[in-house]
Amino acid sequence: MGVGKFIGSYIKASLATLKKPWRLIPNLLLAIIWLPLSLLGSIGLNGAWWVRVLSFLTFAEGGMFGGFFGALGGILGKVAMAAFLNAMILPLFQKKRPFSGIGGGFKGFFGALAVKSASAVAPLLGGAGAALALYAFMNIDQSLQNSMVAIIAIVTLLQNIGRQNGFLWGLVFSAAGGLSKGRTPSYMGVSRWVGGMTLGFALGVALSATGLLLCGWLGLLLLIIAVVFMLVSKGKREVARV
Repeated sequence: MGVGKFIGSYIKASLATLKKPWRLIPNLLLAIIWLPLSLLGSIGLNGAWWVRVLSFLTFAEGGMFGGFFGALGGILGKVAMAAFLNAMILPLFQKKRPFSGIGGGFKGFFGALAVKSASAVAPLLGGAGAALALYAFMNIDQSLQNSMVAIIAIVTLLQNIGRQNGFLWGLVFSAAGGLSKGRTPSYMGVSRWVGGMTLGFALGVALSATGLLLCGWLGLLLLIIAVVFMLVSKGKREVARV
C-alpha cells in the first residue's frame, strides 16, 4: 500500500470513531484543559508551578509561538497528544494494557542500533534526522516546556517496534515500499528507521534541556548523511554485481 492510500485508510478508520461518541470523551477533557492553560500562557500568567506542570504534561502551549508555522506544528503536536491519550485510556475500558509492547520495544530498539554496514546505517540516521526535523516543527521554540510531544513519540515508537504495527510503523513501511518502487522493505530496515526516530526524539529532548536550538539543522544534516550512506551502499552493490 502506498503512503497516500495508507493515510487515507487510517483517516477513514479514525472517522469511524464518530460512530461511538464516548470514545471522544478523553479528547474533549483534554480540550477543556488546554483552553484555560493556553489563555494563561498567552497573557503571561503561567508562572504558577501547577500551571507549568499541567502545561508540560498536556502540551498546552504547543503552537502558541512561532507564527503560522509554529501554530501549524503545534496543531500537529496536539493531534499526536490527543491520539496518545486515547491509546492510553481507551484500552482500559476493554481491560487491556495500553502499552503492552514497550518491553519488546526496548529489545527491538537496541537491536536496531547494531549496524555493520553503510546500508544499515542509512535508515538509522534517516529516522533520527526525520524525528529531529519533526520535533523542531511541532515544538517551534524547542523549549523543554513543550518537549512532552517528543516524550509521547518515544513511547509510541517503542510500542510500535515491540509490536511491529501501529500508525508510524505502517507509515514508514508504506513510504519505504514507495521509495523502493514497490519492493517489499525488510522488517529490519523499517525497525532501524523507527529505532532511529526513537533516538532522534530522545536527542531532541536532550537538546531542549541544554537550550541549544539545533534540532532542525541537525535533523537536516543527518538526513543528508543518510542519503550519502544510501548512495554509497547502492554503488557498492552495483559494483559487486559487475
